[in-house]
Amino acid sequence: MEFFLPGVLLFLVAVTIVFLVAPNITPFITALLSIVFLLFGVYTHSKMFASEYRLSTWQEGLKIYAPAVMIIAIVLFILYSITALFTGINVPVPSMPNIELPSANSVTNSMMNAYNSVANSVSNATNSIKNSVSNVAETVGNANKGNGNLNKKPNISRSFVETI
Repeated sequence: MEFFLPGVLLFLVAVTIVFLVAPNITPFITALLSIVFLLFGVYTHSKMFASEYRLSTWQEGLKIYAPAVMIIAIVLFILYSITALFTGINVPVPSMPNIELPSANSVTNSMMNAYNSVANSVSNATNSIKNSVSNVAETVGNANKGNGNLNKKPNISRSFVETI
């Protein structure tokens, strides 16, 4: 438990920094921070391994220039990368195409045309259903009247379809 809670706290702080601070940092600030951290790392490394640098023999002539060469090379690489990817320290955003919207009259006219066509279709469908039912009722009624003598139940004069 001694290592768990501080680790969780460190993790939560890191997540907070990543989600709240990191998205607002520009590439230029990122380059400056990387240069600062690189300088800090080189300084700490040279202090920590000073004795090993002193005891090394084959690079005696170059050891004075090596840190400066590396730092200059890395800084130039970072600056070149930034200028190659982002010109003017702004992220290039493509322009959106112009979208022409139809006028309000054409929209309402098309909606009314659609409404009228649907209303006509429904009206035609109901009329055809009424005509079909009346034709069926008339046919059954005519068939029932023609067979009136054969009908054993004289009290029933209308069929089910005729009542509809």
